Amino acid sequence: MRKKLLLVLALVIVLSTLPAAALAAGWSIQGYHVVRPGESLYAIGRAYATRPEVIAAANGIANPNRLWVGQRLAIPVAPWSPIPPGPVAVRQFGDSEPTPACRYYHTVRYGETLTRIGYMYGVSMWTIAAANHIYNLNLIYAGQVLCIP
Repeated sequence: MRKKLLLVLALVIVLSTLPAAALAAGWSIQGYHVVRPGESLYAIGRAYATRPEVIAAANGIANPNRLWVGQRLAIPVAPWSPIPPGPVAVRQFGDSEPTPACRYYHTVRYGETLTRIGYMYGVSMWTIAAANHIYNLNLIYAGQVLCIP
């Protein structure tokens, strides 16, 4: 029992010092990003113009494919230029563009598509996708609340 307690305590100490490890490595933190469904380190890196391997190192991530929804990542200042083409995550801080005003909110039900939802409200699927920062039109899920502009 005592070994388990010491192991848990050691784990808490290590995990609490990860953002500090990023600062010790010479990076300054520009902010924090909370991982959303479908995001990858590559997409998050593109959103903040920071290399994904730098984000992984700053957060002590050994396997960049092992992210989970809700994980809080420190985003270090480490310019990445030129930024290669590919998917981009939604910026959660900084100079991101404002979201258009929502006329309605729609909760996605099982089997619905953006095309069908757009038809119901008389709005194109592209407009709904842009208002909700959806980059893969096939990636919506039941229970998701969408802004309908």
